[in-house]
Amino acid sequence: MSLYRRPNSPHYWVRFQIAGREVRLSAGTADRRQAEEFETLARSKAWRQAKLDERPNYLWSDACTRWLTETTKRTKRKDVEILSWFAEHLKDADVQGITREVIDELRALKAEETSPATADRYMALLRAILRKCVNDWQVLGAAPHVPMYRPQSAEPRFLSQTEFQRLLEELPEHLKLAARLAVLTGLRMRSMLSLEWSRVDLKRRSAWIPGERMKAGRTHGVPLSTSAIEVLNQLRKLSPDSVRVFTWRGKPVDDCNGHAFKSAVERAGLVPLRWHDLRHTWASWAVQRGVTLHELMQLGGWNSYAMVFRYAHLAPDHLAEAAEKIAILPHKIRHTRNATRKGGG
Repeated sequence: MSLYRRPNSPHYWVRFQIAGREVRLSAGTADRRQAEEFETLARSKAWRQAKLDERPNYLWSDACTRWLTETTKRTKRKDVEILSWFAEHLKDADVQGITREVIDELRALKAEETSPATADRYMALLRAILRKCVNDWQVLGAAPHVPMYRPQSAEPRFLSQTEFQRLLEELPEHLKLAARLAVLTGLRMRSMLSLEWSRVDLKRRSAWIPGERMKAGRTHGVPLSTSAIEVLNQLRKLSPDSVRVFTWRGKPVDDCNGHAFKSAVERAGLVPLRWHDLRHTWASWAVQRGVTLHELMQLGGWNSYAMVFRYAHLAPDHLAEAAEKIAILPHKIRHTRNATRKGGG
């Protein structure tokens, strides 16, 4: 008998077999007619799952929770922020209901609220989770296409020496030292702020950042210049007993891009400027002073040349010798041909 009642339950229960698999479900009702209707729908759904490989509905909120539980990304905190925005708009939706039309609407909404570039970052996370639902969790048959705006990347913003000095004059002492170390080492803000004194060797003039604190995921060694050592010595005097290099009022600094920095940027007349632009400043100054792109890639902890090619135009003199080599070849060929003609060859 497929429809039955349990002694300890007021509701009807359904029991049947599909493709050799037994299914038992509570109908959630004491009304037999409603229980029969539930059984019909349950049999149909189970058959479609078994014969047509349809997946059961899977809540978007469950997918988000699972993603945050399993992810090992350093940017997990940013994912939480992005997913909170999706939660407002998807609410009780399941992943099967996130169609191309829904995605297009969400993408346009986010682009209007912020910018196409920000919308792309949000859509990239949505796409990653939907692909996870297909490939790893197998709760979705196929993921819909998630289009991107892919706006043209702006040229990296970097400061001149004069502009950087103006900025330093407006920053409080701890941010002034952080800014100086940023343009001397090229470290990303989070990596730099995670630096501990146990990973700084002033005698050997080096420091190292563990892989979990690096965007590339690899431990990164940082050679320290004389100027960088001077800055670190000043930081040591500010917090002689601290574990972390960067502290303020006895507490570790976890963000340099806050109100104090933005106010200093405004007073210095450098709007718009982000803290990350100090890394661009470091890279730009390095290339202008003769550092090769290969050296820059190693110093900056980048994984590929693609990320350093954006600075190649700042050092055209480095390519002058190569340009001359290219120009010499046609010149030599022309003279060789002229000599051959004169000799009657």
